[in-house]
Order: sequence, then C-alpha cells, then structure tokens
Amino acid sequence: MDGTSDEKIINMILAGEKELFARLVEKYQRKVYNTTYRMLGNSEDASDLTQEAFIKTFRNLKRFRGKASFSTWLFTITTNLCRDELRKRQRRSASPHFPDGQHFMSEDIENIKDNSKVPEDLYMGRETMASIQRAINKLPADQKEVIVLRDIQGFSYKEISEIIGVPMGTVKSRLSRARKSLQKHLKNIEGRGLK
Repeated sequence: MDGTSDEKIINMILAGEKELFARLVEKYQRKVYNTTYRMLGNSEDASDLTQEAFIKTFRNLKRFRGKASFSTWLFTITTNLCRDELRKRQRRSASPHFPDGQHFMSEDIENIKDNSKVPEDLYMGRETMASIQRAINKLPADQKEVIVLRDIQGFSYKEISEIIGVPMGTVKSRLSRARKSLQKHLKNIEGRGLK
C-alpha cells in the first residue's frame, strides 16, 4: 500500500473509484476476521461475517462522517454484526455459551504466531491457544467483545467505548470481569495463566 489515508481512499471511492475499496479490505481484513473469529468461535461463521461486514461497510460508505476513524466505524459495524449473530444463537439454544470446543477448529490456530522451536513447546502453545479460545467462547457476549477488542485487537478504551456505544467506565468494568472469568477458566492450565 502507498500510505494513502483511509479518509482519502474513502473520498476517492465516493468520487467513483470503487475499486479502491479493495485497499481498505486488504488493510483490515485480517483484523476484522480475527475479531469475528474470537467473538463467534469458528472459522466458517467468522469468514461469512467478515465478508458481510465489508459488504455492509461498502454499501454504507456514504454515511461515514469521519467523526471517528474509519477503523472505529468499521469495527462498530463488525461488532454489531457479531452481537446480532450471538443473539440469534442464544434464541436457538437454551445456553448463550458454546459447549467446550464445539465450535473450535484446531486448524484455526495455525495463523497464530508461535516462536517456539521445540515440538513440545509448539504443541503446548497450540493447546494453550485452544484453551484460551474455548474460555473466550464461554464468556457472555458483552465481556467477549471487550476482551477481543482490547486484549486481542489492541483498541484503546476510548475506541472500544465508541465501537460498542457504552461509557468508558463500563468498558473497563466489563474487561475486568472478563479477565477474571478467563483466569478462572484457565486455572487448570499448569504453570500458565493470564495476568
């Protein structure tokens, strides 16, 4: 990419150069997919929702006002789509949580960087990541979205507040509860834990 700002690309798209939307997709696709995967717990739904997020973003691009950054706006759309999907799932099942690993696919952790060289370490790293994803899947939707946006995607508290539409204090308290829940779920992992 040539370093052109998102806002400039958006203005060019709105002026008729629709093919430039591919630049925005290329720039954010991995991060959007990672968010949807972490919130939904499986790769097929994450792929579908990632595509849906970009389609919805493209169709509504003329509504982007620039009050927040494009990435904040995109992740607001993405998070809202994930919320809708999780609500649909809740209506379909008695429990809002996924059974252990039901939606987790081991090949989905292949993209997670692991710098270990020893096969046993590599295996343990993958097992740890699988355990973390299963624990994330067990979180209530409001806690899941803040843990994904803050600890996995690296958004600031302010950005998360804008994305999910709640006060910053609410973001912090949900994040605290989510981290405590994750620690509780992960306490059985020997010698490992989240701080």
